[in-house]
Amino acid sequence: MDEIFKIEARTIVEGMKLAWLKGFKQVEINYDNAMLIDTICNGFASISNIAEVQIIHEWCNKDWKVKFRHVLRGSNK
Repeated sequence: MDEIFKIEARTIVEGMKLAWLKGFKQVEINYDNAMLIDTICNGFASISNIAEVQIIHEWCNKDWKVKFRHVLRGSNK
């Protein structure tokens, strides 16, 4: 379970990097992992022991607006 969490967090990091490089100043990330989105949105990312989640926190602190939203797995197509 921990490894899957890391992989899913890494996909968010890579998506954020891509959006940043393309110059977006506002992004909305819809993801179907409720626990990961909850960790990010409730401020636990900065104290997470998972490096990928801490990296998400760091990317959120750049000069842009990032919104995270949980979507149901069936809606995430």
